Amino acid sequence: MGKNLANGRRVMRGMALLIYCLLPITAFASPFIYLTNSDDGTVSVVDMANDKVVDPPIAVGDGPFGIALNQAGTRLYVSNLRSGTVSVIDTSTNTGTGVQIRVGNEPSGIAVDRKDGKIYVANYGADSVTVIDPVTNQVTGSPIAVERNPYGVALNPSGTRLYVSNQGSNSVSVVDTTTRKVMESIPVGNLPQGILVAPGGNTAYVVNAGSNTVLAIDTRTNKIVGEQVTVGVGPAAIATNLEGTRLYVANYTSDDVSVIDMANNRVIESSILVGHNPYAIMVNSAGTLVYVANKGSRTVSVIDVAACKVVETIPYGRK
Repeated sequence: MGKNLANGRRVMRGMALLIYCLLPITAFASPFIYLTNSDDGTVSVVDMANDKVVDPPIAVGDGPFGIALNQAGTRLYVSNLRSGTVSVIDTSTNTGTGVQIRVGNEPSGIAVDRKDGKIYVANYGADSVTVIDPVTNQVTGSPIAVERNPYGVALNPSGTRLYVSNQGSNSVSVVDTTTRKVMESIPVGNLPQGILVAPGGNTAYVVNAGSNTVLAIDTRTNKIVGEQVTVGVGPAAIATNLEGTRLYVANYTSDDVSVIDMANNRVIESSILVGHNPYAIMVNSAGTLVYVANKGSRTVSVIDVAACKVVETIPYGRK
């Protein structure tokens, strides 16, 4: 499954994708897609108004991996796997701020609390989560110890719980963000990667790259609910529409996207073919288009939800 080995551990290194709709005072705003390029330490920006890459790419740290936006839409935070840092991008100018925040070893997943703006970074090589204060751009408090090889992070809507997928332990850690203590460790499938909390906040979903499955966790009981859902080969990332009715799963090895009906927890579209090694996925605010970043082909596939097929392919980055 397109993997890299580091000290006997498995971590997929490549890109993350984030869609950001810039909201200035004009009603005709141009949305952007941000993609991390691990091989050259940059972030590519695609203008969705014309499906063109904005040049030049933004320089960040070494091995950019995860990416997250603050609630105000003014700052983009990028975890740099190889340099052990988080870079900060000013989205008003699409330029780096020069800030490099030192975190733990091999930072991967990253999430921003929509309430207080704190940034949570999973340190894959340090078995911990670092918390950053957005005002000072400084690490606050000691790292939160979780299980082995934390990969993805997701917050509930109120910011009171952090969910961490641990690749090395095949588990999800549930962290109380007030006490910074792990409340629960939930066994999941093999090699859990992408994780999200559904819009209502009552369910978290995790994809298991080694089991080719998606599992649902009841956030009120911290228990697995329903049956595991089998998707494509090597699921890496997951996204939902704002209504919380559909899950979209990027399957890294089978080069396709699976669609899950969240009401009855079943696959309704098993294989929408995209580019090579789809690795990151997002849904637009209208729920009409799905954007998939393909690591192997260096493209973004645009899926029309109604037609369940790719209607646009956008090249980006260095081939």
